[in-house]
Amino acid sequence: MFRGLRGSRAGLGYLRSYALVLVAASLWGTTGVAAKYSFDLGVSPEGILLLRLALVTPTYLYLALHRSSTSLLVPALGALVLGPYHVAYYNAVRYVGVSTASLLLYTHPVIVALASKPLLGEVVDRRIALAVASAVSGAALVSLGDLSVDPPGLLLAVASSTLFSLYVVLSKRALASGVRPEEVALGTSAWALPAVALAYVARGASDDLLNPRVFAIGLYLALVVTVLAYILYMRGLRRVRASVVTVLSTAEPLTATALSYVLFGEPLTPLKVCGGGLILLAVVIVSRSRS
Repeated sequence: MFRGLRGSRAGLGYLRSYALVLVAASLWGTTGVAAKYSFDLGVSPEGILLLRLALVTPTYLYLALHRSSTSLLVPALGALVLGPYHVAYYNAVRYVGVSTASLLLYTHPVIVALASKPLLGEVVDRRIALAVASAVSGAALVSLGDLSVDPPGLLLAVASSTLFSLYVVLSKRALASGVRPEEVALGTSAWALPAVALAYVARGASDDLLNPRVFAIGLYLALVVTVLAYILYMRGLRRVRASVVTVLSTAEPLTATALSYVLFGEPLTPLKVCGGGLILLAVVIVSRSRS
C-alpha cells in the first residue's frame, strides 16, 4: 500500500515538473509577439534584449545578497553560453529570418538527446527517441515559412541551437550538483548581459529604451518571459531528464503560432496544424514515461 502511495506521489511529482516546463515554454512563446511590438517602435533586436537582461539583473543581485553561492558554473554559463546564444540567435534572425532560424534552433532536442548520455549519464530509450523525433518534426512544420539560405545566417542559427543545447545540459549538471533553480535561472541571465551589451555597442545601435511603451515591453520580457519562465523551466529540469525537457519545450513555437494567428491574423496552414499535432503527441509520449 505504502509503495503504491509513494509511486503515485512520484508520478504526480513528475507531472508537476512537466507542467512547469510546459508553462515556461508557453511563456517563451510570447517573446516574438512582444519583440514585434518593440520593433514597430523602432527598437533594434539587441536593444530590447539589452533592456530585458538589464532589468533581470537586479533580481539576481537581490538573490545573491540574500543567498550567497560559491558556484562558478552559473557565471560561466551566462557569460560564455547563454549570452553568445542570444547574440547568435538574434543575428541569425537578422540574416535568414525567423522561420529559418527557428527551424534550426529546434533541432536542439536531438543534440541534447545525443549529449545526455555521455555528459549526464541519462539513457534515451525508444519512447524518448520517438518523442524527440515527433517534437522536432512538429516544431519544423510549425516554424515552416519562407526559408532562406544564407551561409552566415545558417551558421549562426546552427550555433544558437548548439549553444542552447549546451546551456540545457550544463544547467542540468549545475542543478544536480545542488545549485538552486532560481540561481541558475537568474544568474545565467544576468551574466549573459555583458555579451549582449558588447553586441549592442558593436552594432552602433542607439535606441530610446526609456520610452514608456518600450520600457513596458522590456519589463514584461524581463519579469515574465525571463524571471518567471526560466525559474519554472529550471525547477522542471531539476527533476526531469534533459532530453524530456527539450521535448516539452517545443511547446514554445506552438504558442507563438497560436498567438500570431489570434493577434495578427497570420494563416494557420494544414502543415502548421499537423506540426502542432506532432508536438502534442510528443508531450503525451513523454508524459507516460517516468523520467
